[in-house]
Amino acid sequence: MVSEREMPNDWIGQCFGCSRTNEQGLKLRFWLSEHGCFTRCIIPDYLCGLEGVVHGGITTLLLDEIAQWVLIACLGKMGVTRELSVRFFKPVLTNVELRVEGQIIKQEEKSAVIHSAMYSPDNVLLAEGEISYILPSLSTITKITAVDELKLREFLSKYPIRENNCSK
Repeated sequence: MVSEREMPNDWIGQCFGCSRTNEQGLKLRFWLSEHGCFTRCIIPDYLCGLEGVVHGGITTLLLDEIAQWVLIACLGKMGVTRELSVRFFKPVLTNVELRVEGQIIKQEEKSAVIHSAMYSPDNVLLAEGEISYILPSLSTITKITAVDELKLREFLSKYPIRENNCSK
């Protein structure tokens, strides 16, 4: 078992999930796990669908976000979501600590598939996702976003943190 170690997160953009500078964002933190990485978070009521239940779009965002960080931690690469499927099993409640984790289930040179899962405080599976990513070059990413390529290279220079055992 790998001991939990917090990953550096100084993301340079305004990502709603992970940016430390996005005032409206979740400001997620990430830790390495045995086969990938995970985050813990408490979703406030203003992100609910029905009262007391996290909006399904926010649940989906969290599953996609952890999957992106698996790519960063394990491959040192950024991905562009190609396909995302989510299965919801139980209501995801607001104002409780959730654990969201992910790991690689398939990897090729220019693509990867990540499995992500969300758990309640008592370790009940609430939702899971399978996310397929294209792994484009950094220059391609900077052409379709407002992120500066040099800053993106500097950010990714800290990764991969885990070069082995990042898959099921």
